[in-house]
Amino acid sequence: MKPTKKKPAKRRDGGNPMIDKLLKLKYRINDHHERTDIDSKKDKLWAMGQISALREGARLDTHQMKHANQLWRAYST
Repeated sequence: MKPTKKKPAKRRDGGNPMIDKLLKLKYRINDHHERTDIDSKKDKLWAMGQISALREGARLDTHQMKHANQLWRAYST
């Protein structure tokens, strides 16, 4: 029997939880588009832009976080 993993898996983005959440949002938008064929390109591009900005060292302001929360609600169904 193999031994169990001793170390946790490394996060791809250095452990930034904001990037992880935005990536999950982007995947949810993709899944929603595949199921419903509703055009969601604008929302996906917004999420990808925020991910790129965070990777470059920027921070999300309150308005951007509220917009992300609205997208979560919109694509939760």
